Amino acid sequence: MASITHRLTDELRQWWEYNPRTGEFLWKTIPPRNRGGSRVHIGDCVGSVYPNGYRYLCLRGRDYRAGRVAWFFVTGDDPRGFIDHKNGDKDDNRFVNLRLADDSQNQANARWSTTTSGIKGVRLDRGKWVAHITVKGKAKNLGRYETIVEAAKAYKRAAVDQWGEFALVPTDSEIEALGEELETARKMDVIP
Repeated sequence: MASITHRLTDELRQWWEYNPRTGEFLWKTIPPRNRGGSRVHIGDCVGSVYPNGYRYLCLRGRDYRAGRVAWFFVTGDDPRGFIDHKNGDKDDNRFVNLRLADDSQNQANARWSTTTSGIKGVRLDRGKWVAHITVKGKAKNLGRYETIVEAAKAYKRAAVDQWGEFALVPTDSEIEALGEELETARKMDVIP
């Protein structure tokens, strides 16, 4: 992915308008290659959402993530590191939803889970629920627990201690509800 440089400042602002309240980029003028029979019209939304969920803007054959360009438009700085979407929606490029992050903080705010429980940082291992956290590439075991609720709360405490506002963790009531759903499913012999 191309980095944003100050030499592009005038060019980017010549073609696109950014609304920090909506997060949208709109065409201010029609690009020369599209004049006469253009599919692009002034006021149209710029870019498209790729399969990875991010909106990309293309200028002169180079793709730019919309969140990075938004940061650049508002601050005038080429963002170093990652631009994190606070609410986890990769296409929500409102400026209030964007923040600078390092790799570890950015991963802490990821929604995905590859564990047997469906909860990030919690997995079932030989009949016990294991909580674990990975920080800067180093895995740390947080303990083995009788219930998924205990393990999820252990991960939540560790994630909040490590990443603060960047930690994407369920609320205590969501954890309790998941525990109840799991117990109900076990009673109905839906899961072992």
